[in-house]
Amino acid sequence: MGPALPLEPRNLAAAFNNAERSGDDVTLDAVARIWTPQADGLSWRLTLARKQQAPGYVQRFGWMPTNASGGLADGNIYVGDLTLEPETAWIAEVGFDYAGAKANLRPTLYVRQVDDYIQGTPYDGTVGVADTPVERVAAMSGDVTPLRWANVDARLYGVDLDAGYDFEGPLRLDGVLNYVRGERRDIDDNLYRVAAPNLTLGLTWEAEAWAATLEGRAVAKQDQISATNSEQATDGHVVLSAHGHWDVRPGVRLAVGVENLLDEVYQDHLAGYNRNGFGDVPLGQRTPGPGRGVFLRLSVAR
Repeated sequence: MGPALPLEPRNLAAAFNNAERSGDDVTLDAVARIWTPQADGLSWRLTLARKQQAPGYVQRFGWMPTNASGGLADGNIYVGDLTLEPETAWIAEVGFDYAGAKANLRPTLYVRQVDDYIQGTPYDGTVGVADTPVERVAAMSGDVTPLRWANVDARLYGVDLDAGYDFEGPLRLDGVLNYVRGERRDIDDNLYRVAAPNLTLGLTWEAEAWAATLEGRAVAKQDQISATNSEQATDGHVVLSAHGHWDVRPGVRLAVGVENLLDEVYQDHLAGYNRNGFGDVPLGQRTPGPGRGVFLRLSVAR
């Protein structure tokens, strides 16, 4: 930190350099899986697990309040915390696998109780009042409400479902359903950046040497959002795509497809926010999802 920089950032650098920055984390992962032998195409399963994750580099060592967020790209200003503890998730999943002559079904119900979940929280109790060096430096970058990476208590629960059905003839229907709910356990709020419920269905015509699929992905509105992080809700949307392949000869496959067939304009709830002061996307708004795209792929296997 050179002397030409303002005094407050230099003071933050000095405080960080004088702090106790060394430390050790010991994490432990364990899993137990129980399942029944398959009978009439049906097998039940149960999973119990413990999973830990150490804080990321920016989350622990980000001494300067900046937009660096370890991949969130949400435009908020964050500062790290040297005292962060690893996340500890206690996981329970139950479901079954069914494979019949025509249909297959794989539903999974799950719950994850997470202690010391790492999420951005208000830097202090006087939100919007720049009464600390960190908040004053953040205000120099245009944000008087910086977030501090902190350990909170969280819960995630939901259902995942894979299914398929073979009709008479060459038609097959496949689908994937995802629903997840994220909540804070320490305060009355939702977790930040949780995917919206979504359903993907694909109808495939499968011939001997070629196949074609029409696919639709429906995403629900996500309004279960984090007030702590000033999260913005997103509307639901439906995107259609089409793809197929042709086996030119053994070991040679030609695939072609069109993604977002109708060139739908939408926003993915997990997308980043525009931080550039130019372009068609307003400053601070989520970047839109990909428009119509075409691909052509040749695969050769020996």
